[in-house]
Amino acid sequence: MKNYLNILFLLILSCSGNKGKVISSDVEETLQHLTKNLDEAEVNDDLDAFIQYYDENALSMPEYQSTLEGRNEIQSYYSEIFKRQNIKEYQRHAHEFLRLDKTIVVIGTFKKEFTDSKNDSTVTLMGQYWNVWAEKDDTFILKGEAYGYFHPVEHPEALVIPGSDQPDEADILLKKEIPFELKAYNALMEKGVRKRDPIVRSGFFTEDGSFKPFADTTVTGMDKIKPYLIAYSSRGTVTINSVMCYTLDFEYSGEYVLEYDMFKVKWTNANGPGRTEGKGIRIWKRQADHSLRLYREIGTHNHLK
Repeated sequence: MKNYLNILFLLILSCSGNKGKVISSDVEETLQHLTKNLDEAEVNDDLDAFIQYYDENALSMPEYQSTLEGRNEIQSYYSEIFKRQNIKEYQRHAHEFLRLDKTIVVIGTFKKEFTDSKNDSTVTLMGQYWNVWAEKDDTFILKGEAYGYFHPVEHPEALVIPGSDQPDEADILLKKEIPFELKAYNALMEKGVRKRDPIVRSGFFTEDGSFKPFADTTVTGMDKIKPYLIAYSSRGTVTINSVMCYTLDFEYSGEYVLEYDMFKVKWTNANGPGRTEGKGIRIWKRQADHSLRLYREIGTHNHLK
């Protein structure tokens, strides 16, 4: 891992920025209040009140649903989800507030209990959520979100509406320029996934890093991250045929980089060929040697037929 990273670091010329700012209790209270308003609007099926908190160009990455780009797509998604779910209980608890200049990332846990409008069955979902808030006009507006579950979901199709296919990296590069260092780190990630190498993959994280994997609880600290990835990489006999790890969008802020990432994997196991794709949000943290390490990450999968 060190050899790979040393080569990579020699190629990356970047400067470390200012330290992240401390979140004031007033800002925390404001964001808690806005989140409570969001939740009440969802419980009450008030789509107009709900959608007003989203930026026009917001990105939404729910578990199983393909990425939603812009307020119109987000509104269409929640309009249908509101109809399907009669919420009985919805609780969110923020555990971490990270300030990246005028962007604040709130990471927390949630529990949602609802009855399915089609069959009246009760469903309970528990997981982690990320809200990416931006300061705007003396308040805050949501410009990004992701959430995934701590457990498998029996009928994931109930959480999905028809949408556009996830773009390939080439599609994104036609529209925007992605920094070389992010492309380089993603290329190294591809190598780690292709070889199913847990040492390479764990080497991306800071010692106090954490990530939310698919259908599992959050893993925090290198003493837990490395054993988790070793166990994960040892599951079954799988051949990785192709893999793409790439950036959808990004934001540089002092010592941090906020990245909206995507991945596509084609593989073969004893049952034949298959594919996996998904997306997520990463917070990279600049180190003393100017390299980047993953400080926080959440990954969500797309439901594929």
